[in-house]
Amino acid sequence: MNHLLVFETSQDGDSLTVHADAEGLRTVVKAFQRLLDHAERGNPEHDHLMTEDWGGGDLSSERQGTDKTVRVVHHVKLYGWPTSAGLRAYAPQPESSER
Repeated sequence: MNHLLVFETSQDGDSLTVHADAEGLRTVVKAFQRLLDHAERGNPEHDHLMTEDWGGGDLSSERQGTDKTVRVVHHVKLYGWPTSAGLRAYAPQPESSER
């Protein structure tokens, strides 16, 4: 891999930090653009960004800071939905008891 793209979380997972060079940013933009194109056509879609350790090549796996409690994310799943209902729009709806 010849680019930098690292997703890091705090130890408790409450915050996400992204480190990227120009090519890493292009990788994210391309993924989001593809998801946007599908969503605008009314199609749900997803993408995966992974480190080489996890069978990918999109994400870097080297921690960028000196804080040893920061955790590198090895697999990022991106979802694009046609509406703000997101996944709920595709979940089975409970049957109404009204008849």
